[in-house]
Amino acid sequence: MRVCWCGNADLAQFSPEYGECKACGTLVSLVGTSAEELQVVNDETDFYGKQYWLGYQSDDLGFPDIYKRARNDLTERNLHWLRALLKHRLPPAKILELGCSHGSFVALMRLAGYDAAGVEMSPWVVEFGQKTFGVPISVGPVEGLEIAAGSLDVIALMDVLEHLPDPVATMAHCLWLLKPEGVLLIQTPHFKKGMNYNTLVETNASFLEQLKADEHLYLFSDRSVSSLFEGLGAEHIQFEPAIFGHYDMFLAVSREPFHHNALDQINAALQAQSGGRLVSALLDLRERELCLAQRFQESESDRAVRGEQIESLTKMVRESESDRAVRGEQIESLTKMVRESESDRAVRGEQIESLTKMVRESESDRAVRGEQIESLTKMVRESESDRAVRGEQIESLTKMVRESESDRAARGEQIESLTKMAREAESDRAVQAQQIELLTRVVRELESDRAARDEQIESLKVDLQVLFTRPGFRWLAKVFRWPEAKKITEWFGGRNE
Repeated sequence: MRVCWCGNADLAQFSPEYGECKACGTLVSLVGTSAEELQVVNDETDFYGKQYWLGYQSDDLGFPDIYKRARNDLTERNLHWLRALLKHRLPPAKILELGCSHGSFVALMRLAGYDAAGVEMSPWVVEFGQKTFGVPISVGPVEGLEIAAGSLDVIALMDVLEHLPDPVATMAHCLWLLKPEGVLLIQTPHFKKGMNYNTLVETNASFLEQLKADEHLYLFSDRSVSSLFEGLGAEHIQFEPAIFGHYDMFLAVSREPFHHNALDQINAALQAQSGGRLVSALLDLRERELCLAQRFQESESDRAVRGEQIESLTKMVRESESDRAVRGEQIESLTKMVRESESDRAVRGEQIESLTKMVRESESDRAVRGEQIESLTKMVRESESDRAVRGEQIESLTKMVRESESDRAARGEQIESLTKMAREAESDRAVQAQQIELLTRVVRELESDRAARDEQIESLKVDLQVLFTRPGFRWLAKVFRWPEAKKITEWFGGRNE
């Protein structure tokens, strides 16, 4: 079972040959070679021996062999690394490059005035570098070299960290070799957070080239590489622009805060060295090359855009050509119509003259209508003011009508009641009329009877008067004590008197 450099053995499957450490974010090779297998004992057969630089890199990986790289690296990556080195340390500083390959970077650093040396695993590569560039290169690993602790200013590891079977132990040893303010300058593949293997394959991403499980044992993320060095006490980490930024990262590591050199300081330091002017010229050429490359890229992107525009314009021209014939027919048709229009223009001229006359008459009539409109506008305004007053009157009359309606209903009920009473009175009047007629007849009969009785009474009165005036009637009244007789006697006596 493979274990991450951080000690975590719980790896998530990333690809058939790599697991992802969820603790620190490092890709861990599941099939990588052991530390013993990485040693070069036999240069002809061991993994990092002679054939690694000649056959393996060119035949299996498709990279240039060591002869071509010894020339090409000087003009691109070596100058890029040197510019970053000058920013952090000026010559004459003591530098060791681990995995120096053909030794061209060591040669460039020495030309700039540094006390630089290299380390490689293959004796054949060490001999090749020594002969090609005449620089000091030792057979590693670095742990087996006799280097005093705290004696180095810079250790450079370009594409080496990912190959180390025990990066913690090797980096701890390198920090032990550095001065307290010493710097590690590192280039290594960049495993970015969120990368997905299937997506990398589908898009044919450049990072796929770094998934070489037999030699790239650990592929660090920016988080995991920071965790590695912070755990070793080198807490100051600064990421620099990588020359191959689409799949690499480039960083400086130190136990103390960084001190950066200004451009004038760098130029002065280079001018003070015998080969410094040549290095300055190479750096200037590299800068011009990068500027030209950037302009070329901009030109290429602009060319692509213009190519699309040309293609679009070509298509439009072709469509225009096919459309031209149709337009020719349309033009001919329009020409015929224009000629007919010219002949018709004279007639229309007369019509226009007639219409002009009518317009003038209309203009004179417009003034009169304007006055009428002004008058009507005044009347409308007066009508609007009067409408408000009438509105109030209508509202008042509406209220009165509503009250009248409610009163009419009450009166209707009264009229209905009186009508009923009148009908009952009419029926009763007939009965009363009969009674009155009967009473009238009775009264008339009584009146005629009363006259007869009055005559009889008058006659009786005469007879009684005669009777009561006689002395015997008065005596009888006294004897029998007739009160009525007494009264009658008194009455008649009085009458006589």
